[in-house]
Amino acid sequence: MRVLFLPLDERFCTKDYFIHLCSSVGIDVIFPEHFGLKKTPADVEYLANWLVQNSLGCDFAVLSLDMLLHGGLVPSRLDYTQEETLIKRLNVLSLVKKQNGNLKIYATKTVTRIPTYNSMEEEPDYWVYFGKALYEYSTSLASGHNIKEHNIPQWIIQDFLWRRRRNLQTTKEAINLVKAGVIDFLSIMLDDNSEGSLVYKEACELEQLVAQLGLNEKVQIRNGADEASLSLISKCLCDHFRLQPRFKVIYRKPEYAYLVPPYHSDELDTSTKSHILGAGGHPVDLESEFDILLYVNNFEPDEPREAPFQKESIQNLERSEHAELVKWIDLAYEQNKIIAIADVRYANGSDNSLVERILEKPINWELTTYYGWNTAGNTLGSTCAHSVLLYLSKKGFLQIDKEKLEKYQSILLLEHWGYQANVRKMLYEEVRRRNQDINSCLSMIKDEEWAKRFVEKNLEVYMDRINQSLKKNWKYSVFFPWHRPFEIGIVLIDTKQVVG
Repeated sequence: MRVLFLPLDERFCTKDYFIHLCSSVGIDVIFPEHFGLKKTPADVEYLANWLVQNSLGCDFAVLSLDMLLHGGLVPSRLDYTQEETLIKRLNVLSLVKKQNGNLKIYATKTVTRIPTYNSMEEEPDYWVYFGKALYEYSTSLASGHNIKEHNIPQWIIQDFLWRRRRNLQTTKEAINLVKAGVIDFLSIMLDDNSEGSLVYKEACELEQLVAQLGLNEKVQIRNGADEASLSLISKCLCDHFRLQPRFKVIYRKPEYAYLVPPYHSDELDTSTKSHILGAGGHPVDLESEFDILLYVNNFEPDEPREAPFQKESIQNLERSEHAELVKWIDLAYEQNKIIAIADVRYANGSDNSLVERILEKPINWELTTYYGWNTAGNTLGSTCAHSVLLYLSKKGFLQIDKEKLEKYQSILLLEHWGYQANVRKMLYEEVRRRNQDINSCLSMIKDEEWAKRFVEKNLEVYMDRINQSLKKNWKYSVFFPWHRPFEIGIVLIDTKQVVG
């Protein structure tokens, strides 16, 4: 089984997660050698030619249209490519489909985000001065109320609105390609949005078009972005094997499933169901038979919303708090079912107490998966997708490579728990202690070799704990894909297999 793959961008979480997961269940992934770097776009002509040259030997294509049209996620927010040119670039999909009529194309496209803060880190330069004001302007525009007074230059307003119109029109054109049978399934992702935002209003307009064209089964609009490719391969395989795994959803705090997670516009329960559907499954009620048990470690109203600011754990309280999860794990194992753990208690990292509890218990990673990273949408989507691939493997449609699977899960634990929830904050604090400008460090690390050594040293305790739990002897190294501290990449090596 071969999959043609164009990632959202070149980051570890958008490219390597996909490759690692597919490789662990025997899927051969074909992807380009060359990408861009953050604001520098990939060569879109090279990518188009690569698609045409490699499509014949593949069964499925999982493609980011942001990469195909703009050369990556951040370039899609920055470039000045005209709408007509972008639509011409989309036409390569028709050529690929004509060349290989059996190829199933599963594509994803983002609705451009509108950050609530001043920063040019991933936005046009003027966002550093007018980002917050533009967000407030956009919410007034979305509500239809009188536009609040602002000091934003008119040329910036015009550029902002032009970019939004362009994104909306190219997304509509992608929907038309679904109607034409060129794209078999399209995920439209709402990247870092919030209630009442212009992103949400545009999503409603797109939903109307999808309904009007009768494409509700072939186009889905939901929160998220970085996890979209994982969801697509899961959905693609479910469609191919004509299976729809049944998900039973258990919330740690069911009374708070209505709360809206950070960086989202939908209630958590709504988002959970949309990600189950996006991965090819369907939710069932608590009394029904199930194939996958999805345990959602959700948040409460008065808790910190970011992982680095979670409270220090109290051992006895924690053990009782997560005792229910242990019972659900035991139940799933007794019934030979998959258990998927989506840790959305905090944004941008794991719940320390939850991971520590999981690692205390013997875990069968062929029946279990855990994610706890970035946004709730990122976590839910990747957890659901991973669990579906485990389910398909259990049914005999895919072949698990146990070593690769445990290696990938170890990477996830080390990154989501070790780095995102803990060591990243330590890195920021050390930068401050050294009297370095923390704001400039957020966009670029001045001394990357020092930062790499600092991170690797402070991750040791987390790697040791993971090795102990999985009975492994992994050694690791890290790198910074975008030369900034927000995300890392991880390379694991089993020292038992090293000769000499």
